[in-house]
Amino acid sequence: MAQQLKKYRAAIIGCGRVAWMLEDDPLEIKPCTHMGAYRKVSFDIGRVEVVAAADLNGKRLEAFGHRFGVSSLYKDYKEMLEKERPEILSICAYAPERFTMLMDSIDAGVKGIWCEKAFATTLEEGRMMKEALEKNGVSLIVSHLRRWSGDYRKTKEIIENGSIGELQSIVCHFSGSLIHTGTHAFDILGWFGGPVQWVQGELENGSGELPWDNIEDIGGRAFIKFKNGVYATVHAESKGYFFFEFDIIGSHGRIRIGNNGLLEYYLPKDSTHYTGLKELLPEQFPSFENKNIWTEALTHLLDCVDGSDKSIDGAQEGIEALEMALAIHESARQDGSKVYLPLESKIKVRSR
Repeated sequence: MAQQLKKYRAAIIGCGRVAWMLEDDPLEIKPCTHMGAYRKVSFDIGRVEVVAAADLNGKRLEAFGHRFGVSSLYKDYKEMLEKERPEILSICAYAPERFTMLMDSIDAGVKGIWCEKAFATTLEEGRMMKEALEKNGVSLIVSHLRRWSGDYRKTKEIIENGSIGELQSIVCHFSGSLIHTGTHAFDILGWFGGPVQWVQGELENGSGELPWDNIEDIGGRAFIKFKNGVYATVHAESKGYFFFEFDIIGSHGRIRIGNNGLLEYYLPKDSTHYTGLKELLPEQFPSFENKNIWTEALTHLLDCVDGSDKSIDGAQEGIEALEMALAIHESARQDGSKVYLPLESKIKVRSR
């Protein structure tokens, strides 16, 4: 007889778009929010139930409660933690508030945290958060959700099993800011490429004269060297459209992957233009299981709390993604010099 898994009490801090409101977007594949994932996992396997929520915006809080039948609603998240004692917590508030919220939730006895990105606004915050999590045995995932996407997981498998030969370079394009959007990209770059040796970059406005204790989250460009000799280039300029893409080059193949269903696979075959040469030609991408990234992320967190899965260090992943983004700012401050990691800069980002 299968062992019955414990059902956890969960709560949400911050009742905005990513917490639940995007569930009303008719174009999104559902579930596509924290609450959507909680409801789906609760309905399918009954492992978790959202019992409370907190938000300073009374109208959003009331709308959330009415929509999902949650009656324990609080404007003060500390009061919620004290009275409700949730075991699982989603932190969907803005980045500058996450450090204090995470520390308070650990003190309140929370055992599993699903934190939005960026994980922190400074590396010092991130490292303190990681230390507190480990000291208290609290599991954490950061919402770098492409890690749970079937196509990205298969791409990582292809890289690791050598199907495109030796990984040589990755070109990354995205629209938006280096922190708010960019940490998604930097998380994947680290996942595919491994530990970073140095970062060289510039900011979109070309200026290094910024208040480094409270920087603006803007775009930029970067050249990154990984410790295994792989290189990456990053283009993160502002655009009038959404764009997120990786072009992964190996010694014997290529993969392009990104948003809007982009998934291309190329392998060397006899050239149709030059006798005796090989060229990269399209190949069928290997099959993969494509589960919902939101429910997969939540299920992984619950497995971590149960102790059945210890494969991912969410805090370290969050730190590493933030570190790459902040290293671009630090390089810009140093007139485009190479910045070696680990980064010891005191840069603080004013991120959403």
